[in-house]
Amino acid sequence: KYNCFNKKRTYMKKGEGLVQFIKFGVVGVSNTGVDWIIFYILTATILVNAEPFAKAIAFIAAVLNSYLWNSVWTFKKEFKKTVGKDKLKNGTGLFIKFAIVSLVGWGINYYAFKYTRFSLDQGKLIALIAASGAATFWNFFGNKLWTYKKQD
Repeated sequence: KYNCFNKKRTYMKKGEGLVQFIKFGVVGVSNTGVDWIIFYILTATILVNAEPFAKAIAFIAAVLNSYLWNSVWTFKKEFKKTVGKDKLKNGTGLFIKFAIVSLVGWGINYYAFKYTRFSLDQGKLIALIAASGAATFWNFFGNKLWTYKKQD
């Protein structure tokens, strides 16, 4: 089938995007667990007075967890096609894209929290939900459309 620009349509199978979004959400919940557990372990043991540093380490661990699970589960087909035979070179490039999307997502999360909490004068829970929601959509679509974009 062709569209008005005479290019072949490349639709995903019915429901595939929704399934990927659900998987992405499951991975996101596991990332939150990794982030919080590492943060609390570090701040209770070796980084008692260094919460920002502990948070940075926990964030990095959560990004690595996210990259692993999204590559082998959520975007498995896209990952295999993109990485191909040169796993080290292509996998490194893919991880850099993933890290960029994650860092922008962290910024969106931070500023959405700050805006909702202080400019809109909402409670912590509402601000956390708004921030997580904004970052989740950015991270999913950023990764789906850029990091794991299907190669033609």
